[in-house]
This record gives sequence, structure tokens and C-alpha cells, in this order.
Amino acid sequence: MGFTVTQSRGPGTDDHLVTVKVHLTLAETNTLFLAGDTLVSWPPAESYSDASASGPEAAPASAGSPGVHGLAPLRTGIFVSELARLAHGIKIGYRQASEAERAAHVLRLQLRRAGIEEEG
Repeated sequence: MGFTVTQSRGPGTDDHLVTVKVHLTLAETNTLFLAGDTLVSWPPAESYSDASASGPEAAPASAGSPGVHGLAPLRTGIFVSELARLAHGIKIGYRQASEAERAAHVLRLQLRRAGIEEEG
């Protein structure tokens, strides 16, 4: 059972991405779900997902709207069991590095409080 939270630069000059992945076995996911799944959230900004088709759905960005990888803004929270099912995790986009750093910090705290250890 573990998680990773990483920060990187996005495709645009002002894009900062936070990638969150949770690694749980099927048994750990079932135990978590039955014990009362934890909802983690992140500060609202320009949030985007690069998740698999079974994850949060992304709509095409409308004309003139900012976007990373051409995706429109998505939600600001996800259940840990749902996040664990996403092989590539989620990517959350921010325009300011400080916003991305804050989001990464908040997500790490929430995942640790859920009893999941950071990998690496």
C-alpha cells in the first residue's frame, strides 16, 4: 500500500502538473472501501485528468478556455479507492508553481491521514 505525488512542468510555459497515484492491492482496496472510503481533495484551480477511461471523464476544452492537453476543468476530489483503480493516477494542472506545491502538500497530508505511506 503506497502513494506517489509528483510535480512536473506541463506542455505550456506556465503549466505546473501534480500527478497523484495510489497503489493498493485488490484486498487493500476492498478493505478501504468497506471501512468507509476516504475522500481526498485538492485546491481548486485548472484541474485536469489524464486518467484511464474508467476514471473521471474529461470534456473537450471550449474555445478560449485554458487547458492542459486540451481537457476542460474537472472536479476537485476523488475517493481513494477510485484513485487506486486508475493505473496512471490523475494529473492536476495549475498556472502557478506555488499552487501546485500547495496542492501536492495537501494531497500528501490527506493520504498519510488515510493510513497510506508515501513511496520512494
